[in-house]
Amino acid sequence: MSTLLDFYDPLLYELNVGHAPRVGEVYRKELSPLPGRPRVLEVGCGTGDILVPLAVDGAEVIGVDSSARMLEHLAHRLTTLPREVAARVRLARETAPALPAMDQVDAAILPNDLVAHLIGEDALDELFRNLRRVLRPGGILLLDAERFDVAFLASITGSGGGLTRTHGFFDFPDGRLLRVDEQSAYDPASGVLTSTFGYQILDADATVETTWYRTLRQYPRRIREITAALRLAGFDIAEVREDAFPPGLDHILISARTAGPAHD
Repeated sequence: MSTLLDFYDPLLYELNVGHAPRVGEVYRKELSPLPGRPRVLEVGCGTGDILVPLAVDGAEVIGVDSSARMLEHLAHRLTTLPREVAARVRLARETAPALPAMDQVDAAILPNDLVAHLIGEDALDELFRNLRRVLRPGGILLLDAERFDVAFLASITGSGGGLTRTHGFFDFPDGRLLRVDEQSAYDPASGVLTSTFGYQILDADATVETTWYRTLRQYPRRIREITAALRLAGFDIAEVREDAFPPGLDHILISARTAGPAHD
């Protein structure tokens, strides 16, 4: 049987088959200097691999995600934690660039190249304006973005382009294997990168039990586009770092701060 499923799957993410890299320790380190019990907003919190350690460290965390399944998985995970840790977490379902109502926060994070999931320039501008409103004066915004690879995008552009690659085999529950393939194409007119992932579950005899697909649409952005949008929304760029992540993860960390009262 073959079917098309929603891209966000907590089981695949927990098995480290998801699209997002693991960047939690970078954010945990960057936020560690915040004094007292800081209030931190994470947009795109997923299954909580960044949110939970922050709560363990003592932060009050607001986790926002568009996927009901990811939030349900995280809510169950919270029940396994000490009560005082779980009490520091609030979850809300919302689709960026919108944000739920909240009191002001000391910091906001957009991990795993979340800005690439916002299709079109207007969505990015709106999200930064909304974050500007919920951050206290002097609050910090942290985000990472994958380096814009012009040569790669050009190679998968148009009808003659496209990229098909196999990501390999992954351990799956009950001794089975999961094979993952990807087909990607880039449309320069819209700026959208479309990746369709195929998944096959193989039993112990290497027989395919089931196949399904998930499609991810992204809008790759240059760092200068992101920093320009931040300034337009009223942020001061504190730092752009190319060395924040481990070797092999070509992401760039951007930190920005609010200055003075929020404005439209």
